[in-house]
Amino acid sequence: MDKPLLLTVGNIYVDHNIFSVNGGEHFVLESGKDYFGTHGERVLGGSAVNAALQAATLGLEVGFVGKIGCDEGGQEVRSLLRAAGIHDELMIEDPQRTTSMAINLINKDGQFIGVHYGDASRHLAGSDMPLDDQLFGRAQAIYFGGTAKQPHVFEDCARLFKELGRRQTKVFYDPNRFPAHEELADRSLFASQLAHVEGYFPNEEELLQTTDKASVDEALAYAISTGVAFIALKRGAAGCRIKTRTDDFEVAGHAITPISTVGAGDCFNATFISHYLEGSSLLTCAEYATAAAALKVSKNIWPDRSDIESFLTDKTA
Repeated sequence: MDKPLLLTVGNIYVDHNIFSVNGGEHFVLESGKDYFGTHGERVLGGSAVNAALQAATLGLEVGFVGKIGCDEGGQEVRSLLRAAGIHDELMIEDPQRTTSMAINLINKDGQFIGVHYGDASRHLAGSDMPLDDQLFGRAQAIYFGGTAKQPHVFEDCARLFKELGRRQTKVFYDPNRFPAHEELADRSLFASQLAHVEGYFPNEEELLQTTDKASVDEALAYAISTGVAFIALKRGAAGCRIKTRTDDFEVAGHAITPISTVGAGDCFNATFISHYLEGSSLLTCAEYATAAAALKVSKNIWPDRSDIESFLTDKTA
């Protein structure tokens, strides 16, 4: 049986993560002071590329669609994608832009402060999508992640999703949180996008922001009324809640000691989608995704299938 092909679309950065930064009890950094971490790493980052990395770790065939500059950062992005076994043929190079970078300062509790620079990723547009490419033709599903920070893609999402649906390609969606100055304009486009989406993956804050509802229950009811097939609501340490037109259930989280929360939601999304494409029930998808996210937070790894199985076995023993 051929492996499912998943394409992921969205932001891509080179992340410089610095761990155990001594920013005080409330993790507040002050000007004129020096801070130190215990160790660091330089890796790919961004919601959609994080999902790509996790899906590839789980054995899916994966391609990434994003925008980079014609610079050393862009070359590094391609090298890191190829090293992870991810198709990079759909990457767009823009000589007018700088490859996006991020510096994430992470404290002892796994919380982080992120600083971004470089404008290439933000300028990815709907017109950059090579829908006639053979990889788009073969893909069973496409995941759009972090598009709330990519206004040129976001404004074209309804058209893209509708066209992909016409081709029988499943669309999974997690736009993340909207920047404050774009929130009102983008919210009005949201319902038309969800009408063509198979699965929507917000956290509680993002769900309330995008729907402008007073409670999570109201927001879930509104979102599911748009036509989306299911909503996987991420609740951090509390686990997740799954909502469809006929079902509404929760999966509990796991007690772990956090190292870093960076990428945990993306790890959840990719694990859920991977199992969903293999025909698993929503309950099974949610259980495996919740376990994978706990492993990402507690070990700062992209967990493979054996990691997740062992984790679940240990928890039920």
